[in-house]
Amino acid sequence: MSDVKKTETPLTGVSCTVTNCIYHGGHHNCEASAIEVTSCDPVQQCSVQCKTFSPRAGR
Repeated sequence: MSDVKKTETPLTGVSCTVTNCIYHGGHHNCEASAIEVTSCDPVQQCSVQCKTFSPRAGR
């Protein structure tokens, strides 16, 4: 998903609490143009993860 861009408009119906992602727009909004959700590595012990996640600089 290399063509994902940050937008000014949050994705409708998508809630995000990962504040250290560049697409996090505040108020639990995701401002990515698209997202990809995948199953997680069993070692991480979670059921799904957002593959679109990209860390903010300095965090």
